[in-house]
Amino acid sequence: MATQLPHAVGLAHAARLKGDDVVALAMVGDGGTSEGDFHEALNFAAVWQAPVVFLVQNNGFAISVPLAKQTAAPSLAHKAVGYGMPGRLVDGNDAVAVHEVLSEAVERAREGGGPTLIEAVTYRMEAHTNADDATRYRQDADVEAWQDHDPIVLLERELTERDLLDEDRRRAVREDAEAMAADLRARMNQDPALDPMDLFTHVYAEQTSQLREQAALLRAELEAENEADGAGR
Repeated sequence: MATQLPHAVGLAHAARLKGDDVVALAMVGDGGTSEGDFHEALNFAAVWQAPVVFLVQNNGFAISVPLAKQTAAPSLAHKAVGYGMPGRLVDGNDAVAVHEVLSEAVERAREGGGPTLIEAVTYRMEAHTNADDATRYRQDADVEAWQDHDPIVLLERELTERDLLDEDRRRAVREDAEAMAADLRARMNQDPALDPMDLFTHVYAEQTSQLREQAALLRAELEAENEADGAGR
């Protein structure tokens, strides 16, 4: 939704003011470029010369709207010109090319050169969600045409041809990936232990009198609730 982009610019700007060599990587989809937050973030980043790299994953449809109905620009990377920053267009399914373009942009930002807008052209093979009927806005033939451009398949093929990947290593990588995915799914299915008092944490560097008052009220309510629960048992 692009709401994260202004936050990334603020983080990058703050890091530069503190003297940190942090570079923020702000990722968004092609649909997010139609949001006002996208404009605000790129404008602020260029004016402040903030060390931030904007990476647009352009899958051509956002959720279900073709790119041609989102913008009349020749490419999303062209939008960089209007904000006063470099724009790069890259094959988003070429992992090596993406790494090279991103590395150059990060180094430029770290050296004080300011932000860069990168458009990585790719394709969403599956529906946007299990509630999305992708056949309403694209043809099966288009999807099939992209099958051979799967970035994992392309990278695997390239490494194999260079004798940098054999079957044992391929099997180990797949097993590691499955283990990582299984661990992630298990942790995501766990109900987090939330502390209501965290509402007042990291709002300001120093809490305002209003926040202190609100925190005290909530603390009192929680303590009364706990006492009532204890008495009930």
